[in-house]
Amino acid sequence: MSKVVFFTDLNKLRDAMSNFNMEGFAGKKTPVKLHMGEMKNPYYPPADFVKMVVDEIKGFDAEPFLFDTTVAYPGLRSTKKGYEKLASMHGFSKKKIGCDVVVGDTGVPVTVENRVFDVATQLFESTHIVAISHVKGHIQTGLGGAIKNFGMGGVTRETKKRMHHGSRPVYNKDACTYCGVCAEMCPFDAIKVTKDKWSFSERACFGCGVCVDSCKNKAIKYVDTGLQYLLVLAAYACLDGKNVLYVNELRRIAGSCDCDPFPGPIIVPDVGFLVSTDPVAIDKASLDLINDVKENVFQKETGVDPFKQIKYGEEIGLGSSSYELIEL
Repeated sequence: MSKVVFFTDLNKLRDAMSNFNMEGFAGKKTPVKLHMGEMKNPYYPPADFVKMVVDEIKGFDAEPFLFDTTVAYPGLRSTKKGYEKLASMHGFSKKKIGCDVVVGDTGVPVTVENRVFDVATQLFESTHIVAISHVKGHIQTGLGGAIKNFGMGGVTRETKKRMHHGSRPVYNKDACTYCGVCAEMCPFDAIKVTKDKWSFSERACFGCGVCVDSCKNKAIKYVDTGLQYLLVLAAYACLDGKNVLYVNELRRIAGSCDCDPFPGPIIVPDVGFLVSTDPVAIDKASLDLINDVKENVFQKETGVDPFKQIKYGEEIGLGSSSYELIEL
């Protein structure tokens, strides 16, 4: 059973971190993996909160630097220079945070379950990592937390593209009854169904898998497998053998990702903060605490089951869904 520490007062951050072996971080160059915000999105981890975490890491004699990777879609974050500019606009600079800010765009191939994931070079070369994950809903994966922080954010742009391609639908005309449920459920309007025709826009599809899950006739399958399963495999590639401290922020909880420039309104009141060394346990605890406030809110908002990440993560040995919650 994994330990997860819960608190609402940020003055207890050091006490929470001290529940774990932070002495092992001493003298280690430590990437602080986080999302530094999309243009127009207001919900990414605030710079002042990130600075508090960085200062505490320094207090354990580690050498932190902020870290994230370039993205697969167009925009400032698709290049190192663009992302560095946007990060600075959001308050993530050496002057304001007190450590270097690094954007990675190269990787090292790691094979998990016969699939190759190019893990960001800086993560691959690190033995000790701290993760700051803003917990929210996600239109493709149901949940954005610690697992997704690495499963998508810890790999290269080309790996991100391969993962999205692998979770796209493959249509079997012979099994289709043209009921239209898949089209109704698709959050991206990528599928159109008439009484005798099924059509699909690959350009519009983001590979969330809702259509596959909703088809009772098994007329749709994946190119490879579901995005959530690929997500936990990629996270495993990034994290296996590493010493990682996870900090989940459960505030400003929206229904859509920090990558979304229009994430919509807050859908859950602020809950607090969690710290753990187990990515599965901390995401499971995050979901449980959020559901205690507003039951099943992410699945209702996105149509995607967020607990799939937990199930798959436990199955492949990424972590445990059983945890002891310690309240400070």
